[in-house]
Amino acid sequence: MVIGWLAIIIPNRNRAVTEKNLQLCFPKMNLQQQKQLLRKSLIETGKTFTEAGPMWKWEKDKLFKLIKQVQGEELLTKALENKHGVILALPHLGNWELLSLYVSNKYPTTSMYQRPKMAQLESIIKHGRERMGANLVPADNVGVRAMLKALKNNELVVILPDQEPNTGTGLFAPFFGLQAYSMTLVSRLAKKTQASVIIAYTKRLTSGEGYEITFTDLPEMNEIINTKDLDDSVVYLNNELEKMIRCVPEQYQWSYKRFRNQPITKENQRVNFYNS
Repeated sequence: MVIGWLAIIIPNRNRAVTEKNLQLCFPKMNLQQQKQLLRKSLIETGKTFTEAGPMWKWEKDKLFKLIKQVQGEELLTKALENKHGVILALPHLGNWELLSLYVSNKYPTTSMYQRPKMAQLESIIKHGRERMGANLVPADNVGVRAMLKALKNNELVVILPDQEPNTGTGLFAPFFGLQAYSMTLVSRLAKKTQASVIIAYTKRLTSGEGYEITFTDLPEMNEIINTKDLDDSVVYLNNELEKMIRCVPEQYQWSYKRFRNQPITKENQRVNFYNS
């Protein structure tokens, strides 16, 4: 919590980006409500930083004792019975590191991995995320092929779907009423393999009591993928992600410049929400 409180008091990039995102995504909130959500969000962001070490280092029994309840996991096990694999979409909500460790301990799991900016952290992070059995693959064509293979073997593939994709690999779709450059990878993988898509997140409980994991299936996803355009599938996924985030908005990673790339206007200009 100390990191979060410092972020509230001292001007910094995370606070500035979080404040702008909350203004953009919750325009109906009055100024006082936005300030309250900003304060809560920065505290939760601080918790995300301090949780990283235990997530990568603690022993399994000690770590999983923190999970007080798991809701909807039967949706995941039932989906695996279809023998087409499962794509688990994890938004940057709550403690997604713990959720990745939880599923990789129980199911054959392949996760896409982006190298950290600080090269000296790579071995620590990679080992920490793989230590329960996950197979981390690079965020490139090699990684995509590995995920396709995993799905064809009826395994689990973990993707963080609210990250901005590389230029030319995504499309613009609504997210909290704004246009967000969104990845098509989840939809393309599901269409190619007929894999089921499930959204999940780990909610922090109050007063440090632990965590609660929730799995939610997307029953319309396969129908949309097979009968409509790719755009409709991405719009649907963004909408479902937004619903989940609205359940605990303070625990979402609002410090990420989710709307930095915008469509070109009729005047051949781009909107810059972040002034940098």
